Amino acid sequence: MNLNRRLFLRALGVQLALPLLSTVVPSSARADTGGRSRFIGVFFPNGAHMPLGADGNWSFDEALQPLVAAGHRDHAVIVRNLFNGFGDIDPHWQNAAGFLSCRRIVLGDAAVARAGKTLDQVVAETYTAPLRSLEVGAPYYHVHPLNDHPGYSNDYLNRISWQTDDRFRSPISDPRQMFEKLFATSDNGAARIRHLHDRKKSILDHLHADATRLGDRLPGEYRPVLDSYLQTVREVELQLDANATSTCAPSFAAPAGDFADFQGRYRERFMLMNQMVVAAMQCGLVNASTFMYGPSSSELTCTEVLGDGVGHHGCAHNRGEAPLIARLRGMNAVHMTLLADLLTRLDGAGLLDSTVVLAGSDMSDGDLHTTENLPVVLCGSGGDLRFGEAVSGGRRPLSDLHVDVMRLVGISPPAVWGDGELTSTQQALPIRT
Repeated sequence: MNLNRRLFLRALGVQLALPLLSTVVPSSARADTGGRSRFIGVFFPNGAHMPLGADGNWSFDEALQPLVAAGHRDHAVIVRNLFNGFGDIDPHWQNAAGFLSCRRIVLGDAAVARAGKTLDQVVAETYTAPLRSLEVGAPYYHVHPLNDHPGYSNDYLNRISWQTDDRFRSPISDPRQMFEKLFATSDNGAARIRHLHDRKKSILDHLHADATRLGDRLPGEYRPVLDSYLQTVREVELQLDANATSTCAPSFAAPAGDFADFQGRYRERFMLMNQMVVAAMQCGLVNASTFMYGPSSSELTCTEVLGDGVGHHGCAHNRGEAPLIARLRGMNAVHMTLLADLLTRLDGAGLLDSTVVLAGSDMSDGDLHTTENLPVVLCGSGGDLRFGEAVSGGRRPLSDLHVDVMRLVGISPPAVWGDGELTSTQQALPIRT
């Protein structure tokens, strides 16, 4: 019986039903737990200007200058000499999907994506909220244009949050859709929610019955897939059981206009997403989130800031050409401006003390696909971390920083985190004062 996850869900007949349900259902608020209890992971593609993996422009004086200008140098620690990836897998795929897990991706069937459970989902399971987590996607879904990576799923380029080994979290790229998911304040949104509540029992009972019937016919090796599906149904149940109208009323209007052009309104798109994610955290809807500023191998142009020109991936492969390097540096600045905006909003909402933000990329030198000395910055607030500094614990896997983040938010890390050479040493990095 050759049954992959996609065919399995199609057999259940709910591929479209479940995303619809989970997109429009609001949730009740949850009180602040105190201390560090929130996590945000931020991914930007194609590295920085770090020739041969040297520090390059990854400093407070250059790429991170937008943080300094916004008053956030004392909210950021540069962590140097971290590495990620496996030599036999292209880092665009591996180090996007494995950005928050350091787990090896599975290759062989381009229609099947399997990676490892990610850091944000560990936090989400520990600090539960009405919404498990929020995933802000890149402005478009990148499909590799060449046939030189057979067996590589394009999902690896476009997903950084994985709830289980075979289940990524589907991100949202349109601010209007995110607003509806979180607040659903329009008459139309409220009507749809009431309709779903009215039909809740019959819909979910039907899904459970279908799953049970199929489960009786499935070989044992497919039981984990069925269990993952039933967990999704349970999440929908929990959201439906929350208040029929959201208690989290935003102080801002729903995003207006069309975001279909992925090359347009780039900064506005992510600043709106920043605003909504912070508002959702402030009123207790969610405690874990991720942002993708672009898919790995992104060709976003940031035209509104940098003018017409070569896309991001082309700039990363700059071959030492000064105009392309200048444009790559400009893109780094755009991304760090978005990060600065996120930190400013967290600070203004009184959440910076209780939130850890980890920002980084899939490589350092995008021209050579170098995966040593990755551009990484850890952000937050408090007197216990070496904010305003650049630190190094020697060559260490990125998984060591993941483990440190778990400890910062009060989670005991698992005995094994990461795969192979990327398995965490469990030794703390020198990020504390």
